[in-house]
Amino acid sequence: MAKYSKNLQHVQDMLDGKYQRKVQTGYTPSDDKHEVGDIWTDSDDKTWEQKKGYRVRITKLANSGIAEECSDCGKFIIKKWDKDVYFWNGRCYYCQINFEAELRGTGKYDEWLKAKTDKFKEDWIERFEKDNADFLKELEELENPFDTKVAGAMSNENVSMTIKKNT
Repeated sequence: MAKYSKNLQHVQDMLDGKYQRKVQTGYTPSDDKHEVGDIWTDSDDKTWEQKKGYRVRITKLANSGIAEECSDCGKFIIKKWDKDVYFWNGRCYYCQINFEAELRGTGKYDEWLKAKTDKFKEDWIERFEKDNADFLKELEELENPFDTKVAGAMSNENVSMTIKKNT
């Protein structure tokens, strides 16, 4: 009964007229009318823009939540093909097409592609060595890591030089 005593006390106080209620206030909607193109900030410091028939909240992020921008044109990287190209080149799809077309026009495309391929190979080797550092260290500690005695014995065991024919 002890855990209900607080609630019972509140009910008894209400019946006796001693209970003080919290003051509640109502909500009155604002009558702000915004024209198409108006930008304003609400009481929560959120920025809004009035479009034709609806409002849009203005944020620093793109609609999909990605804050990466193309290094050439500055548009947000949203679409899948833009994301794929941006991962490798830091540009959106169409800016990369324009960049490569300009390189081809000046005759420097092959040099650029070779340099990009060489960098990719170097980065891959560096990552492989970093990921497999423990294995490579153990391999160097072995006396002869490529001992062929066992493999040679297994390959020479039970080898027959005759061909059996079905008769």
